[in-house]
Amino acid sequence: MDILLGTAMFCIPPLFALVIHNYLRHGEMTGKRKVIFYAAYFVIINLFSLGVSYLRGVRGIRFADMTMTYRIKYISMGAVCGFIFPFPVCLLTEDIITFGGIKRYSVRFINDVRKYFPYAVRSARADLRSEVSNSYLDWLWWLIEPFCMMLIYTMIFGVVFHASEQYFPVFIFIGITMWGFFSRSVSGSVNTVRGSKGIITKIYMPKYILLLSKMFVNGFKMMVSFGVVLVMMLVFRVPVTWRILYAVPIIAVLFLFTFGVGTIMMHYGVYVSDLGYITGIVLSMLMYFTGTFYDVAKRIPDPFGDLIAKLNPVAFLISAMRDVLLYETTPAVGMLFLWGGLSVILIALGAFTIYSNENAYVKII
Repeated sequence: MDILLGTAMFCIPPLFALVIHNYLRHGEMTGKRKVIFYAAYFVIINLFSLGVSYLRGVRGIRFADMTMTYRIKYISMGAVCGFIFPFPVCLLTEDIITFGGIKRYSVRFINDVRKYFPYAVRSARADLRSEVSNSYLDWLWWLIEPFCMMLIYTMIFGVVFHASEQYFPVFIFIGITMWGFFSRSVSGSVNTVRGSKGIITKIYMPKYILLLSKMFVNGFKMMVSFGVVLVMMLVFRVPVTWRILYAVPIIAVLFLFTFGVGTIMMHYGVYVSDLGYITGIVLSMLMYFTGTFYDVAKRIPDPFGDLIAKLNPVAFLISAMRDVLLYETTPAVGMLFLWGGLSVILIALGAFTIYSNENAYVKII
């Protein structure tokens, strides 16, 4: 078993890198090139990971002496490398991927966002108005719904399961607010293109602008909920320090990560009609691994709790937000930069995918 787990440590991250590499090549790699590049990634990633391990005091490779924590951290670091390394490798080895091409796509993306940003804002405003146009309580529903959910989960986890986190009602409200933004945006992204058939068949616009508009709607609701969080902090007399300023980059990273995941999901949602059902099931499962109702690092036994709190980006961002708002603690800035950088790469992959396939969307839907 030790040998099997050890082999997985070394073999899985290069496989992940090969998948990304083949994705950038539009799936056109031959079998021979796949074998060559897998071997190259195997050497590069494991040399890098072993080098980092050596600098951190790990000497030698003995499977029997490796702890589960070390194995998980090694695979996680290798997966991050497998996500990043294919980009420079493709630039050096693939003729169709050049610095000029990356610059062209980047300029196009920036110009498109700048050009269609006003449309996304106007569309979001229209959606917000229509959402409450026929309700008696109007915009108050944006407050009532999360507030009632907070009361329900406070009763369940605070009373029934005896949760002991300080300022627990505020603690759980922060989790519900941030998870709600992520889950609604990702689940909605799957059917964004199919649900906007009337628009995309008549005029051209980058398809991710439709997702951006939906995220503005969800983001506005999240900001309204954070207004309630601030009021609750006053009611529960939560000390406020300068660390509250970290809330801005935390929300920014959450938005970028959600947008990156959403752009990829909206692409596959065009081709897989059942993806919405699958996404709903996966999000329901992930909700319990993000610490929405509890502290993941404390409730899940070591070493898995602490690892999930760092390796699950939404769990990390929720925990970081609670730290800066409630517990006067500075978040792990390095991890914040890491997830911010990976989110930018996700957005680049998603935009590249949409630009490469958007002409086919109209034919399929």
